[in-house]
Amino acid sequence: MKKLLLLLALISFFGVQGQYQTSTPWMEGFDVNSKSTKIKFKDIVDAGEAYFDNIDKLAKGSGYKQFKRWEAYWQDFVGSDGMLPTSTELWEAWLDVESQSNFRNPLADESNWTSLGPVDFVNRPFSSGNIGRLNVVVQDPSNSATLYAGAPSGGIWKSTDSGANWTQLIDFALPTIGVSGIAIDKNDSDTIYIATGDDDNADSPAIGIWKSTDGGNTWAQTGLNPSNSPGDLNDIFINPNNSQELWVGTSNGVYRTTNGGTSWTTALSGIGIKAIEVKPNDATALYAISSNRFYKSTDSGASFSQQGTGIPANSGRMVIDVTPANPDLVYLVSTSPSPNYSFQGVFKSTDSGSTFVQTLENDLVFEYFGPGSQQISQAWYDLCIAVSPTDANEVYFGVVDIYKSSDGGDNFNRINYWYTRDAAYTHADIHHLQFFGNELFVASDGGVFKTNNGGTTFSDLTNGMAISQFYRVDVSEQTSNKINGGLQDNGGYGYFNTWYNYHGGDGMEGVIDPNNDNLYYGFTQFGGSLNVSSNSGQGGTSSFSGPGNGNWITPLSINSESEVYAGYSNYLYRFTGSAFEITSGFLGGVIDVLEIDR
Repeated sequence: MKKLLLLLALISFFGVQGQYQTSTPWMEGFDVNSKSTKIKFKDIVDAGEAYFDNIDKLAKGSGYKQFKRWEAYWQDFVGSDGMLPTSTELWEAWLDVESQSNFRNPLADESNWTSLGPVDFVNRPFSSGNIGRLNVVVQDPSNSATLYAGAPSGGIWKSTDSGANWTQLIDFALPTIGVSGIAIDKNDSDTIYIATGDDDNADSPAIGIWKSTDGGNTWAQTGLNPSNSPGDLNDIFINPNNSQELWVGTSNGVYRTTNGGTSWTTALSGIGIKAIEVKPNDATALYAISSNRFYKSTDSGASFSQQGTGIPANSGRMVIDVTPANPDLVYLVSTSPSPNYSFQGVFKSTDSGSTFVQTLENDLVFEYFGPGSQQISQAWYDLCIAVSPTDANEVYFGVVDIYKSSDGGDNFNRINYWYTRDAAYTHADIHHLQFFGNELFVASDGGVFKTNNGGTTFSDLTNGMAISQFYRVDVSEQTSNKINGGLQDNGGYGYFNTWYNYHGGDGMEGVIDPNNDNLYYGFTQFGGSLNVSSNSGQGGTSSFSGPGNGNWITPLSINSESEVYAGYSNYLYRFTGSAFEITSGFLGGVIDVLEIDR
């Protein structure tokens, strides 16, 4: 039971360090960067709901789904005082658990846990169904066949055959399973650094920078560790000319080490940094951006100053990239301020970030319209950019989908659509774009994708990764070989010797008929539709509309008589086989939990 006890300890005592979505518009009024600050969970929820009051929250790209995912996860970790714990409190609790375990008599580990997946993308009939979310993917600079990918709550994965197969590197090794940044030493590719946590949606805690010197087999803390982690972590870079020097962007500034991570200094303090870049062929010059400011260093990241004449005076979020095809060139994409986060422009610098000029692209629209003509997007959640290393005019950026320019940013065209599973398909919500040679890699809410022909076609390389984020699971009463579950942003999955994606949307609560385990029932978000599979989740799906006004995770249950019940606003409903009917009196509120004696 040792592994099981360890897992419970991680969830109960440590998981809330990453409890805040620091970059979201509804968190602007909170102090999220202080380790001593305690914030009431209800205050955050109220602020989020107020933000979405005047937004079509159910539209793709509104950002409401990301907010509700956060709320559903962290609501079970609220203290008796209504507060979410601080980072310091949680790390001290983790150390206490570890200390107590040293005094216990060790028990033989007979649990023999194995991963059931899903780990392949063969059975994906729905356009929204893939494996799970990734934050970053990088290539070994010494071996192009070796790739590393970081997931928000699925750890770090390694492939030595260009993404055909993957191996998990930190199961049971670290007290977190989130990775937002990866850096590989080009002078010794066995040396790897990871920036922990989930910087985009707080799906896991950040516990500093960890280091491996054996290709990811074992990991050790650096001087930027769980006791003094500066908040959310994102981009991490190694000086290509000096392997002892590294820089990392954090929600509290830029941190620098000159001794391989043993100790770190603050190069830019008190600024929420969203990304950093190193100037090609000149590691003395670095760039850093906050949500609305551009900073530059000319002393190897020891200090930074604000620059960037010509960029908007006020932005909601910005992203940058550079290219060895023109080392003095810097591209920057900016969104409008909160609450809209609509497209604000593409800006280009030809003098290493001192001055910027806006390109001719001025009519691009992100994926979502608000009421009337109001443009609103979820760019606070996902926005990224990449420039070709051989053609400085070839530029890509991603939000929900991917856009491309071949003329230096003057004109962009969308090259794929999240709802169309064609040759150019990548799953929705693009978190990371990066070129390695002539190949562009994508990390999205559905995994890792790659193109080597300018985005005409993409290959899905996620096969083999167990990174799915399950909301709920149910197991057949007749055999443990049948499982029904709902995945964040990737639909409902049925297991019967193999996984099958039997419905789309966000997969939520699912149940299996206790008298006929060929019948799988699965809800989408808010109980919007009930999807019924007649062959153990392996297809044969019928979909029925729900009555509406359910919770994000609408409770679903089935009794010993195979009667299916669901809890919505004010009433309990029974599914008749083709529709829902009210089966209770007026209850005066939204039903959160539904348990049936069977």
